[in-house]
Amino acid sequence: PIQDSNYDECRTLGTDAYAISSAANGICMHAHDCSREFCLPTEFDYDLPSYVVDVRNEDDIIAAINFASDHDLEVSVKTTGHSYQGSSTKRGSFMIWMHNYPKDGTITDNYVDSCGTSHGSVISIGGGETWNDVLEAVKGDYHIVTGGARTVSAAGGWLQGGGLSFSSREYGVGVDQVVAFRVVLANGTAVTANACTNPDLFWALRGGGGGTFGVVTKALYKLHPLTSIVGVDFMFGGIKYAFFVAPAALSSAIDAWLQFWIEKSPYLDTRWSGFFNQFGAHLVFAGSIEDAETTFLNDFNEWYDGLDKTTWVQNVWGAAPPSSNVLDSWYDYKGGPDAAGDTSSTDATGDAYASVTSTAARIMPRSVVIERPQEVKALLLDIELGYVNYFLGGNMNNVPTNETAVHPSLRNSIWSLFTSKAEDSQKVRDFIPNDVTGVCYNHHNVLEPDWRNACWGDNYERLDNLKDVYDPKHMFNCWHCVGYNGVEVDSDRTVSAAPTAGPEPTSAPTDELLEPTSTSPASRFYAAGLVTALLQSIVVMLLVTP
Repeated sequence: PIQDSNYDECRTLGTDAYAISSAANGICMHAHDCSREFCLPTEFDYDLPSYVVDVRNEDDIIAAINFASDHDLEVSVKTTGHSYQGSSTKRGSFMIWMHNYPKDGTITDNYVDSCGTSHGSVISIGGGETWNDVLEAVKGDYHIVTGGARTVSAAGGWLQGGGLSFSSREYGVGVDQVVAFRVVLANGTAVTANACTNPDLFWALRGGGGGTFGVVTKALYKLHPLTSIVGVDFMFGGIKYAFFVAPAALSSAIDAWLQFWIEKSPYLDTRWSGFFNQFGAHLVFAGSIEDAETTFLNDFNEWYDGLDKTTWVQNVWGAAPPSSNVLDSWYDYKGGPDAAGDTSSTDATGDAYASVTSTAARIMPRSVVIERPQEVKALLLDIELGYVNYFLGGNMNNVPTNETAVHPSLRNSIWSLFTSKAEDSQKVRDFIPNDVTGVCYNHHNVLEPDWRNACWGDNYERLDNLKDVYDPKHMFNCWHCVGYNGVEVDSDRTVSAAPTAGPEPTSAPTDELLEPTSTSPASRFYAAGLVTALLQSIVVMLLVTP
């Protein structure tokens, strides 16, 4: 059996995400805190399985599930271990490790499913593949909606949890790309789930979370026609200097940027995606540079030209004009052939993931930004935003709310706001609570209050019912997963018994939003230490003369 000391190997791997995914028979977590129960390393025991099954085919998975059923064992499912909530590991469980499951990568053009629906081109993704594997199969021949890091599982938690991407505003989120799943159920049978075969299971797997309804061994996933990609970067730098020398100008610059972004982002062409923060943005346009210019870039440059630059100091503080970089394909945007398997071309995890477990992410409704722009700006000036805050909306909002199992608020979204301090996360919750919106499931806080409602809203009741249908003994059991059985830990670290029934569905959205407090943005950011964090994580000293 696995011993707690076996995890020591994982801690020797530094920030190498590829090594962490494949080492120690699958017990490593990319956030080492999540090797402990509830991702609380100083308060709880190790959260490791007792045994790991390194599965290589469906028969292995079926045999493992039948063995677990015969011996009343809980089953956890892991491919890489990127879960921010530790949901891919469980103390004492029988772990099915998908990391070495055979790759597929078969591309079929003009695919017609068993329902008779034509889906264009699709790729078959094996249950253990990462986005590195998939990108190397697709290369520059198509556009594909992917996760952010190459080491993230392509058919596991990212996909089944929703799957945000930097091209989602044009093409939809990950679950919108799925044509069919192949999945091994808790009764040991392998089935297909699509729009006309096991449609309720197909619905649940598209947003209901990984490791919950079965073990996905294959996903048929849409490919899109090849398009060029325009990357656009704008970021203020030299914040520490400006705080001391020109604090009023710094506050004015931050205010001007957020005002511009709040006014423009809800109405941008759907081909624009990317992320933003309080100091700028990294935006991604799926199309030509000419279309990028006419749809937004010209307006962006005009706004920049109108900024007050009198206090800016070359190579010290200020911002360069928005810069653009044109690439031939999404594959090139993700680093091209040189990025394949390269640790420097994917997210650093392990020792670099120390703050992940304090992260919270909440969906900002598009309607709120449009109807209450000044209140929204006041909120953004009153909190520390994370570096990456997803730019959402667009075509992903055109998908009916009942089409997939993701929180319905994702279909009325404009941003996913990331915070890492508890007080800031609570301010966002208070401003847009669960009866207005929900969380981004893949990035939500490990101790998110009322997490069932926050993660799935009105969809939780149906998901809980389907859990009883497809896994009546709750063999697949994990923290912050549908049908979880076990103790609960609140944000104040209070331990309590699990509820015996699911939560009441959330009420209809309300327009009642709390007023954020008002503080000087320069003082707020600097005093809280955000400047230091940003200076450590961003190399953006592309500064110009005023």
